Amino acid sequence: MEINLFKIKEGKLGKWLEWGKLLATQYKEEAIETLKEEGVNYESFCVFEIRGEHYTLAMVEGEAKLANMERDLNRKHREVKKECLEYVGPVEKVYELYSK
Repeated sequence: MEINLFKIKEGKLGKWLEWGKLLATQYKEEAIETLKEEGVNYESFCVFEIRGEHYTLAMVEGEAKLANMERDLNRKHREVKKECLEYVGPVEKVYELYSK
């Protein structure tokens, strides 16, 4: 699993959260189609706050091929990420356990 940390730009938390809600509801079917096209099995963004600043962790599992930028949803996703997020860097996973 690839994990990356982004800082949410000042004043953009609301827009980022709203976009996430849209991806999980209104655009869910198309978003899942794009993940399949990209060879992604799992994608998640989690938001947290440290000392008044907001961050998001992006977690992606799978091949993660380049997105089809002919899809409106992929273009919009890239635009919102560019507007709202500032890349901080990769996150090292220390361990991962599953009990099934």
